[in-house]
Amino acid sequence: MLPYMAAAHIHQIYYSPQQALDPGFTPLDNTANPRPDWFEYWPIRGFLLRETLDENAFYGFLSPRFKQKTNLDAAAVNQFLAGCAPRCEVVLLSPSIHNSAFFRNVFQHGESEHPGLLEVARKFFLAVGQPNPVEDSVSDSRNTVHSNYFIAKPRFWRAWLALTEALFQIAEDNDDPLGRELRQPTTYRGAESVQMKIFLMERIATWILMNDASFTVCVRDPFAARSRIYKLPVAVICDALKIAYATQGRRQYMDVFQLVSSVRRRWTRQIRVGSALHVGGFNPYLRQLKSYWDKKA
Repeated sequence: MLPYMAAAHIHQIYYSPQQALDPGFTPLDNTANPRPDWFEYWPIRGFLLRETLDENAFYGFLSPRFKQKTNLDAAAVNQFLAGCAPRCEVVLLSPSIHNSAFFRNVFQHGESEHPGLLEVARKFFLAVGQPNPVEDSVSDSRNTVHSNYFIAKPRFWRAWLALTEALFQIAEDNDDPLGRELRQPTTYRGAESVQMKIFLMERIATWILMNDASFTVCVRDPFAARSRIYKLPVAVICDALKIAYATQGRRQYMDVFQLVSSVRRRWTRQIRVGSALHVGGFNPYLRQLKSYWDKKA
């Protein structure tokens, strides 16, 4: 029980009785897995549609690999929650967001890995009455969610479910042209076994936070990373420039972001090679960046 709220109901989804789960989380059974094409959305959807939520409580639905991806156990999550401001409604626990930091927003990042996602996202938001161009939005470390690693109060979950249910209905309609696009398999880990709808669905939380400033957000270190530390310096610069642009509106910040983003591979390669050869003086700074992975609070 946290000092300023009724409860935190944090669930961990499992697909097999043999999966090792954190005893500090509440298990959420998906062993039947009737709709594997929807991945973790299916058990989350089922819970939100059937359960009555406590308006003052936090709810979360984490994957079996949460500890592996974030280095956080239930005790660390609860400790972080206890340190958030009482007015907080959404808590972000994403592991390092360096890959999406290099792009203007998570949809453009998605386009780089799943070609066609940006256009599908544009069509979807237009279909649900949100015509603002997706490509013009800016996401940064204050609102970026990866892998559904967030915990939120019911007001946010209702907003999330309204959009994901609209996505679900379109994707399930065999006669809807957009539904066919959402069901199209796209590249994932070297294969084409996952439908486009999953990668759009995973970006819904970020889209809400980008477009609705009424939600108060608490963010756990978004650049705590286990590996590929050499990417972090340029990613942090890109993120800082996007935040400066979003908060101050000066076009120069976006101009410089686009410049830095365009040379990120060159700069990142220089840092990586310099680190490996112990030249350039990079290693002390990279060791410091790596140390954040082990910090729980």
